Parts: sequence; C-alpha cells; structure tokens
Amino acid sequence: MNFLDLGRYKPIALGLFGFTLLIGVVLGFNMFMANLLSSDLSGTRFLARQQIQSELILAHSHTMAARLKTHESITDSFNSLRTAVTRIDQTLSSLANDGSFIDDQNRSYQYAALLKEPSAGVLNTAMKNWSAYKTKLDTVLRLSGDPYKNEANGTITLNERGQRLALALADLETVETAASAELSAAFKSVADELESELNARVHTLRLVQTTTIILTLGSFLGILFYLGSTMRNEDVQTGETRKETTDILGTVNEGLFLLDRNQQIGHERSKALSHMFRRDSFDDMSFEDLLRPLVPEKTLKTAQDYVELLWGERVNEKLVKSINPLNEVEVNFDNQAGGFDTHYLEFDFNRVKSGGQLSHLLVTVTDVTKRVMLAKELQESQEKSQAQLDLLLRILHVDPVSLTNFLSDADTSLRMINTILREPAREEADFRIKISSMYRQIHAVKGEASALGLKTVDQRAHAFEDSLADIKDREALSGNDFLPLVVKLDDLFNHMNQVREMLSRLTDLHHAISGRNTTADSGNTQVQADQEQLDELQSSSQSDDRSEGPAALEALMSGTGLKHTLESLAQKVADNCIKQVELECNGLESVPEVYRRTVKDIAIQLVRNAVAHGIETPVDRLSASKPETGQLSIEFVDHGDQGVELVVQDDGCGLQLDRIKQAAIEHGLVTRAQAALMDARQTMSLIFRPGFSTSDTVTSDAGRGAGMDLVRSLVAEHNGRVGMSTARGRFTRFKIWLPAPSKAVAA
Repeated sequence: MNFLDLGRYKPIALGLFGFTLLIGVVLGFNMFMANLLSSDLSGTRFLARQQIQSELILAHSHTMAARLKTHESITDSFNSLRTAVTRIDQTLSSLANDGSFIDDQNRSYQYAALLKEPSAGVLNTAMKNWSAYKTKLDTVLRLSGDPYKNEANGTITLNERGQRLALALADLETVETAASAELSAAFKSVADELESELNARVHTLRLVQTTTIILTLGSFLGILFYLGSTMRNEDVQTGETRKETTDILGTVNEGLFLLDRNQQIGHERSKALSHMFRRDSFDDMSFEDLLRPLVPEKTLKTAQDYVELLWGERVNEKLVKSINPLNEVEVNFDNQAGGFDTHYLEFDFNRVKSGGQLSHLLVTVTDVTKRVMLAKELQESQEKSQAQLDLLLRILHVDPVSLTNFLSDADTSLRMINTILREPAREEADFRIKISSMYRQIHAVKGEASALGLKTVDQRAHAFEDSLADIKDREALSGNDFLPLVVKLDDLFNHMNQVREMLSRLTDLHHAISGRNTTADSGNTQVQADQEQLDELQSSSQSDDRSEGPAALEALMSGTGLKHTLESLAQKVADNCIKQVELECNGLESVPEVYRRTVKDIAIQLVRNAVAHGIETPVDRLSASKPETGQLSIEFVDHGDQGVELVVQDDGCGLQLDRIKQAAIEHGLVTRAQAALMDARQTMSLIFRPGFSTSDTVTSDAGRGAGMDLVRSLVAEHNGRVGMSTARGRFTRFKIWLPAPSKAVAA
C-alpha cells in the first residue's frame, strides 16, 4: 500500500502499522523467550531427576548387599544400578564438556551458563569425585553373573564371584554415602544455577510484557484519541455539510433525488419534491411507484426502459436526453373541491459516477406548469389569429349569397338545437329523440360549412357531433349528460357571431375603398357594384327575417351560389377520399324560395354520400373499364301543380345490398334473421335509419350515420317522397319529390 495515496487517513494507517509491528515484535520475542524458558525448565527438572539417580545408586548397592547376605536374586538391582551409573556418567560428561545433555525423550539441551563459574567449578569438582566413586562402582559392575553356588547338602552359598562382589560392595559402602551426597549436591547446585537463569528470563519476559502492554495501551489510546479527534472534526464538517445540503435541498424549487440501479429512490431529497407530488414520504419507494398514479401505463413503461438505458456504460448521455419520454408530463392531483389540478412536470436525468463507476442517477424534477400554460396561451393566441386570418381569407373566396344564406340557416339550426336542449325529458326514449333531432340539425350545419370551406365552423360542428355520439353510446341517459353540449353550442354561437362581425368589417372596408374612388372613371363600375352588393349582404346577414332581404339577393341566388357550393363540396370530399369527380348541375336556379334551404341541405348530403360511398377510386374505376373521373349530376325540375323533383345520380358502384345488411346487423338495427327476409327495396331503405353507415371509421365526411336520416327527415317535413334505384357497378339514383310550392309545409 502506498501511504502517499491515503490522504487524510495516512496518520491512522501509520499508527495502525506501528501498532501491528509492535505487536508482531513482542509476539516474536515472547515466543523466543517461551522456548528458552521451556528449555530452562526442562533442564531444571532433568537435573532434579539426576539427584534422584545418585540416590538410586546408593539404594541399589545397599539392596544388592542385603540380598547377597540372604542369598536372594540381585539381577534387577544389578541392572538398575548399571543404568543409573550410565546415566549419571553421561550427564556429567556432557555437562562438564559443553554444557549439554540429552533427556529421557532423547531431546538435546545446551546451557552456555554451565560453562561459566560457579557452575563450571561445581561440575569439575563433581567429575573428580565421580571418577573415584565410579571406579569403585565399575569394580562392582564388572562382577556380573550368578554370585551363588549350591552345596551338596542343598544349601546356597556365595561362590567366588559372589564373595568378591560382597567385598566390592563393602568397599563401596565406605565412600558411597559421602560420594552420593556430594554428587546430589553438585546436581542441586547446577539446577539452582539454571533456576536462577530461568527466574532472570522470567523477570525479563515480565518486564518486556509489561512494557509492551503499556506501549500497546498507549498506542491504542493514541489511535483512539486521534480517531476521536478526527471523527469530531469530521462530524463538525459533516454537520456543516449536511446543514448546507439541507439548506440547499430545502431552498431549491426543483425536486431532487437519486435513483440506484434498482430504480429505488434515495434517502436524500429536496423539500420541493413533497410539494410537487403531494406526498410526505418517499421511503422505500421505487421510481415506478412514484409515476404509476400519475402517468399512463405506456408512458410508465417507456420511462422505465429509458432509465434502464441510462445505466449503459457506452450510452451517449447527451444523445439519450433527446429522447427523454418525461421531458414534459401532464399530471393531475385531486383537490379539496372534489376536482383535480393539472400540472406539468419536467424530469431531467444525469448520471452520477463514483470512483469512475456509474453509481446513481440524479433526477431533477421541475414544475413547468407556468411555462407550458404560457406556451399554450401563446399557441392558442397564434392559432386563434391564424384561424381568424384563415376565416377571413375563406370568407373572401366564398360566394356572398351562399355565405349569407349559410349564416341565416346555421343560426336557425343552432337555435333549434338550443330549443331541443331546453325541452324537458324524463324517459329514455325522449332523450334518444332529442339526440336524433340535434344530430340532424348539426349535421346540416356541418355539411354546408364543409361545402363552403369554412373549416373552423366545420371542426366545431364535428366536435359537437363527437359529443352527441359519446352520449348516444351510453346505456342510460339523464339530463346531466347533455350539459357539455351547452358549452359547445355556446362556442358555436360565438364563432358564428365572429363570422358575421368579420363579414361586417369587410363590408365597412369595401365601403371605405368605395368612398375613396367616388371620383374614379367608369372603369370602377365593378367596384361600385361590389359595394352595393356587400351593403345589401350586410343588411341581410344582420336580419333574422330573410323575407326582408333585398330583391337583389334573390336575383344573385339564381342557382349559381348553390352550384358553386356543391362543386366545392364534391371536390373537397373527392380530395379527402383520393377520388376524382365531375359535378353537373341543372335547374338549381329555379328552386323556389320555400324549398331553398331544404333542397340545399338534401343536395349537400346526397353529394357527400355519392362521392364518399358511390364513386370509386381511379384505380377501381379503371379496373371496371370506367373513366378515372366519376360523374355526378344534380337536376331540379319544377312540374308546376304536380310538385318539384330533385334528382341526384352518380355512375359509381351502386348500393351494395349485402354490405348494407351486414352493416345494419352490426349496428343492431335488424337481426340476422330479419335481414335474410328483406327484399331489395327493404334493404335499400335501411340507409335512411338513424345511425346507419357502411363506413368502418368516423371521418368528417362519413361514418356518423346522420346524412341520409337528415334527408329522410327533411323530405318528411314537407310531406315529400324519396325514390331510389341502383345497379351494381353502374349507378345510384335518388329522386326527391316535394309538393308544389303553394302546397308546401313550412320547414
């Protein structure tokens, strides 16, 4: 380990290293001293046993002398004596020679102290005494063998060897007591010297151990003191740092927290986080638990995958941030009023590395509600300005008479819807009738707005239809279900007023331009004519009673306005459906005023229906050996007292009777059994049922099932009749018969 790299822990590391080194040295010294003490103790015990050996020599010699007198066996005593003499001789020789000896387990010991005085003198004296003593012992030991003989009379007597042995033992007895005592004293003296050496070493070991304990305790206390001082300083620094962190986390407006690899939220969090998420505790909470109540399941799954992606070591963090699914999230919180508050939160993720390794993700949550709302307000303002500009440009291109008639008719329809909404209803059937009636009225407004290219009106009418469809699909209805329609109807009224106001401003503008050109030459006669026309239009558009409109409007009506409207509608629907169509109109200039709106609404619905459902795409028409462009014709004929007739015909695919039956079954209008019994006429009549449509999806041009129902209702209101004829792959023809104008029933 390089102590230079330890930083603030270097003193602690050095202290621990010194402490460990001291313990190691002391343990080594203790082991060394323990070996010496063990050796000294073994030597002392061995010398003590040698004292016993000298006494055993004396005891064995006396035993042999006594047994010779009683003629007993002396073999054991003789062998024991030989062994004792051999051991003492070897021990004394080794001790006197080099201070070593071999114990009973053949372990060798050596003591340098025995080669010094006084032990050396004692051993030399003991050797001299032993030599004289051993000489006599050797005399005895040389007389081995049987010391007895058997006499003729059966008695046992000493033989010559025995007699000589008895004499040798008697001679030994004269010196052995003194010699044994001297030998025992010599061994005791040497043993005492070893014991003194042992005590000295024990004292040294005790001193070293005591010193070691003191040093160890001092080192330990020093380390503890240093650690305590360091920890106190670090606690102070940590406390200050924590206070600063707490102040920061309690002050910042952003929500801050850490995510670990398991997407668990860390313990350190900013105070603003609780306010943002309307909760006090985030303990043991995962990122999934935090988001699940706030975002859709799809967004949650995408966010989890995105966070997991950020843990990749090779991920380009800047690039990944560009696909952040939580860059701007709409969240809703319940409020005390029983509703909810909408906020917009922005999540930002930054990778945190520790020691070069990715350890956490720092998540920053910012409440961007004000920014988003401001951006929305700005966008809405821009869209409103753009919509007004688009509306202005559209109005400039709309036939003035058609626009005036539309404003009048739309106002009538919207007022009718308002009346229907106000009508009391209690039964389920009454509610359903209200829905159907409003469908017919709003569909007529939508149809003519689309034909005139008034996109903003068309969109609002379509949104109103969406709300009606939502209410219609509910199993049970109540008056409260119709409340959202009031808001949308009010929006439509306001928007129609904007159109009237814009038309009025255009009239004023033309009037101002005309005033500046009063001195112009005859080349400006067209401008003057336009001014007169706009003045009359303004007067007409501001009047709810169309009968007071100027006669010039009726002259201008002469079919050209309606024809232009229908042509624009046919082309628009054809473009939406990627088709080609050519419209031919005849007799529209002879439509009586009493049938003007009725013919217009019926023609709009039949043209839309013919292009959306009847006329084929260019590819299909070519494959059927037809021209790419479909042909659509409208003819109005006045038969005098016999009534009037409107004929709308296309050269499309014709009515698909099987598809009509299947669609009626799918919409629950008839059962499969009822459909099987229907003939062609009955099948074709299904298209006039409310809610019937063969379109799989709802668009601005088809799918509501309200167009043909509107045609049926308009014809019925005038006591008229509808006739149909079709040929598969060739044509579809609608004939609308209405009573003579003098017999007409006001719509």
